[in-house]
Amino acid sequence: MPCMEGEILKLLTALRGRTPLTPEKRVRDFQLKVQGIKNGEQAELEGFLLLRKPPHAPDDAVYYILSPLQPSDLQKASMVSYLILRITENSRISGSVRSGSYVRVSGFMDSYPYGTLRMLNVAELRGEDYSEYWLQYDETALSKKEFENLFMDTIYASYDFEKAFLYSLFASPRILGSNREWGEGVTFSTFKDRDRIILSIWEAVKYITGLFPRELSLRKEKRWHFVDEHLDLDFVAYLPETPVRYYSPFSRAVLKNEIPAPKWAFRYFKSKDAVFLTPKKAKILPDDPLAYLSEVPFILNEPVGYEKNRELEQLIPNVIATIFKERAKMASMSLGDRELRIFRERFEDWIMKNRMEYGEKFDALRLSGMVFETNTRFLLSTHILGSMARFEGGLKRSIISDVLVINQEILDTWMNEIPPDILMKAVKEYERYISRDRRANIALSIFMDLEATSADGSVSWEEFHSALIRYGFKRSDAAKIIERLLREGYLYEPFAGRLRMIK
Repeated sequence: MPCMEGEILKLLTALRGRTPLTPEKRVRDFQLKVQGIKNGEQAELEGFLLLRKPPHAPDDAVYYILSPLQPSDLQKASMVSYLILRITENSRISGSVRSGSYVRVSGFMDSYPYGTLRMLNVAELRGEDYSEYWLQYDETALSKKEFENLFMDTIYASYDFEKAFLYSLFASPRILGSNREWGEGVTFSTFKDRDRIILSIWEAVKYITGLFPRELSLRKEKRWHFVDEHLDLDFVAYLPETPVRYYSPFSRAVLKNEIPAPKWAFRYFKSKDAVFLTPKKAKILPDDPLAYLSEVPFILNEPVGYEKNRELEQLIPNVIATIFKERAKMASMSLGDRELRIFRERFEDWIMKNRMEYGEKFDALRLSGMVFETNTRFLLSTHILGSMARFEGGLKRSIISDVLVINQEILDTWMNEIPPDILMKAVKEYERYISRDRRANIALSIFMDLEATSADGSVSWEEFHSALIRYGFKRSDAAKIIERLLREGYLYEPFAGRLRMIK
């Protein structure tokens, strides 16, 4: 019977549509909880701390305000609710606490001496992670299908473009064991030297990111002022520290910049501490710095269409609850995980397949600083794999193929769009680094792929030897090739049994 009740509930939800997680609903939930606590009873509540003295505050303690709504919602909600916090020298305070922080408070309930507001005599006040605010509403999270339909009814582009955009919204788990200390951010970028195409993408992305609350926007100014007309009080609030923040260009003027962002945002871009959703008006160059660090550097030949979606606008809080719910399930992943070891092997096979198809042109795009530099592209592909895993609800082997399909579409497009003279210049640069001996050249390319996808940049002798045999070398010839590469200075052995390339 419980199973049948659950199925009936799901069916009813599907028929009437998902209920928006409005600010008003959050206020009512908070009010019901506060009203259910009698004076003198112990209570624990969560909300946003506003370091502002309430009206007519006595002088016997420090009085602040707790709101169930984040500061950006207070400015537009049709109803608000507050709890007065009374803090004394006996109150314990811990964690990161400033105006606008999400906090958990405990103590004894009372009435505020003036008006009808309730008051909590605080025994303990503890700063919490901003994500906890959204996790308390995990039951309002959207299903994968609901999430997908919302955005695909808003943006009109190729299927892979739309899906990659959705994946990017989920950011990516941190990669443990990597030689890059990246955060959870990803970069979804698009390129074309045509205003009509780039502006269409910018307008679509700007519309969607503009629906997200200020707290999730990457901004230079961390604090802002606002006025609550209900209490006729002015407040100061700070943006929370959260690993999931979003950036899209504020102005079309930056779309032609090398990195379409202000200088203060560069460090977030390079360390991947925010989700960057940005098009760029530029010629297609293989050493483009934006493409180099983009998980999905698309080149589009047609404008993107979009239309304002009333349902999406209403369900944005549910969208955010979904993102944080899936993030909590998968905060990190390790290069030593079985699925990622399988992904590494599949990625290496993908490299070999495209080397055979495109030859030196592909190898030239894998040099240091190029868009398909093997080590960086492997980690970027692992990042988008993590984003897909969050969207799909887990790291499944089936999505490994989806990552490589997106990679292939991007590679094929870049091969077709890079001007021939620029591509040949890259090939000549590549030829400066390789041996004239074809077999040694192939062996070095195989080693570069192994090295690029290894956790510490070194490759075991056995792993290299096995890879050579797998790609067609005889066992005896494989050993001789390794000895030759060591002897001629292409490789060295930093410690017994481990090999590195001399660069």
